[in-house]
Amino acid sequence: MQDDVIAEGGAAVTSRSVAFRDDPQAHYDAMRAHGPLWPDPAYGRTVITTYDDAREALRHKSFGVDARRAAEGSYARRIAGTGVFEGIGETAYEPPLVLLDDPAHRRIRLLMSTAFAAHTIDREHARIERITGELLDDVARLAATDPHGEVDVVATFTSLLPTRVIAEMMGLDGAAPEDLRTWSEQVLWGYDPDRDPNGQDRLREAYVALGRCIRSTVAARRERPIDDLVSAMVLAQQDEDRLSDLEIASLCTQLMVAGNVTTSDLMSSGLDLLVHHPDQLALLRAEPERIPDAVEEMLRIDPPITETARIVYDEATVAGCPVRTGDTLTVALAAANHDPARFVEPHRFDVCRPAEGHLAFGSGVHVCLGAPLARLEAQIGLGAFITRFPALGPGRSSGERRALPFFRGFESLRLRVV
Repeated sequence: MQDDVIAEGGAAVTSRSVAFRDDPQAHYDAMRAHGPLWPDPAYGRTVITTYDDAREALRHKSFGVDARRAAEGSYARRIAGTGVFEGIGETAYEPPLVLLDDPAHRRIRLLMSTAFAAHTIDREHARIERITGELLDDVARLAATDPHGEVDVVATFTSLLPTRVIAEMMGLDGAAPEDLRTWSEQVLWGYDPDRDPNGQDRLREAYVALGRCIRSTVAARRERPIDDLVSAMVLAQQDEDRLSDLEIASLCTQLMVAGNVTTSDLMSSGLDLLVHHPDQLALLRAEPERIPDAVEEMLRIDPPITETARIVYDEATVAGCPVRTGDTLTVALAAANHDPARFVEPHRFDVCRPAEGHLAFGSGVHVCLGAPLARLEAQIGLGAFITRFPALGPGRSSGERRALPFFRGFESLRLRVV
């Protein structure tokens, strides 16, 4: 395996490879055995596979996220630094928060800190429980019509719960949850460095449609704020500083795309893990107070975002090796979360494992802004799902994972629920 990985490079260690999608940890183990840093000339990057080095890179003062500062032809420039989204909307382009460095990054996070603080998100319990109950009723009705009692849990539950939650929180009007989910998936493919012209067309159409929906809501809330997240963004103020309409639209696009897709992937992979580890499923049913720790273990075992990028701004060293200005460092979060130097029996799924330490939400100043919401949705949604369906088990076919770098979550996953 090690020689195969090193020989193939490039797409061999992204979700474009069927072998990688099926068993990424075998590839990461081989890369880690080769050394803490794995050069990938095919994609113009260096992959970091160990926990300590990954955490250091995420927090390093000489590294940033502005892909426009990456070397020509590098992985980061191909994904997000060469006008991927510029010129495809109907207004000027504002880079998303995940591609901003300080001071712009710090300014926007400060303005958004209250809206996404854990104590604020805790107030969403009732909304999440209501939507969860409605969707589970739909799942039960659909399963009753299937001869094998199966449903696609992605299409019927895990994709719709976070989409509906964030759409209601933001106060988006004029779009069905199914449309919001479709647009989010299509915009997500903007992170594919190898997409073809058809993919670019789908990206453009989805970005424009989602942008129209968001901009109309922002304009309405400027005129008359109500109790929703867009209004909170409109009213957010720090001294004399406020968010512009363009910044709000960029934030909302990021929340809709990254927020609902990654939370959907977390819940889908969590259900897949549970049905293939019936002892852990039985333990959670017997001791539901373990659900929060179980969600952390799901994040560690199969993080929704497998990798994140850092651009080297000033020459430095990582794992004792020099890195040069403009280099792209791919921090393999999924590899770091399975580093045996940090986690005992790292490939074992154990809902009783101490919850702290994984890097699924990143680390440092760019730690995921929506992490409290994702955790709460997963805890409520998964807890209710396994309680509602005691016959939960694997479907007759394996799930279909997304063939996209960074994101290998399930596009479909049929499970037996009745």
